[in-house]
Amino acid sequence: MTNGTIAQQARPARQKKARQKRRDRSHARTLTIIPPEGVPFGLRIASLYARAGAQIIDIIITIVASVLVLLALGLTGSVGFQAAQAIGSLIFLVIGTPYYIIAELFSNGRTPGKRLLGIRAVAVDGTGLSVHRIVVRNLMKEIEIFTPVLILLSASAGNLLFPVIALLWLIIVMAIPMFTAQSQRLGDLIAGTAVITNPSSALLPDLASAPASETAAERFVFTPAQMDLYGAYELQVLEQLLRGARNEVNRPRLSDAARRICRKIGYEEAVAPDEEEAFLQAFYVAQRGYLEQKRLFGDARADKHYGSADSHTS
Repeated sequence: MTNGTIAQQARPARQKKARQKRRDRSHARTLTIIPPEGVPFGLRIASLYARAGAQIIDIIITIVASVLVLLALGLTGSVGFQAAQAIGSLIFLVIGTPYYIIAELFSNGRTPGKRLLGIRAVAVDGTGLSVHRIVVRNLMKEIEIFTPVLILLSASAGNLLFPVIALLWLIIVMAIPMFTAQSQRLGDLIAGTAVITNPSSALLPDLASAPASETAAERFVFTPAQMDLYGAYELQVLEQLLRGARNEVNRPRLSDAARRICRKIGYEEAVAPDEEEAFLQAFYVAQRGYLEQKRLFGDARADKHYGSADSHTS
């Protein structure tokens, strides 16, 4: 066997290994969240470049705000340059933390910089981004980035100890996201958060117009009382599950979802294993039409916990 033949045989193996490495890296940079319905979905982790760009935009905004406050106080002409620099640094620290906290609180994990770059902060466990998480991750940002940067900017030639320590600290904290699975900085690790890319809304085929929908709707009939137990959020989870129904990995999830829905709504008729997808399809179509009709009359159901106390039963 010649060397050329051996090389040709080894090439597919190397290509397969390279593809596997790329898939592993891609998987490592994906945040998988499992909601209470048990249907996992992945969120793409924001790149370090996007996060750095968002941070630069936010820093520019806070610097401009600090300068405006300094000018409004009339201190630029009445004090020396070093005193104005120290006061400006203090104003920057005072403005910076509330800016990030308030922005992320009112924009669901997005500062103006994050909004422009299409990224946002989320909780890694799939729960809501609480006030506690937002406060912790942004207070840590002061310790991680802003205070060391201000120490470097105010460094003097006579005392280099603190600037050197601050520089080493900055190098360490900036390297941490490169070695964590979800590109989390120190504040994210403590707060249990991560920064993701905003999911894009793709215009996918309408499941309600699928050929099997009409047949399934005739086979399975649901009452308004049964459909009152589910809202728009649960419908979106079911839609995502049905879109991946052709994947064999999702077959056990289809069966589990069908059993859960039957138990939840009290559907007494038996659903055969080969009818589970048709059952879910029929329930999706009926539930969607029911919610759209309710919305026309101003009664929008956000989730299964909306409305009367009956909707909270399991």
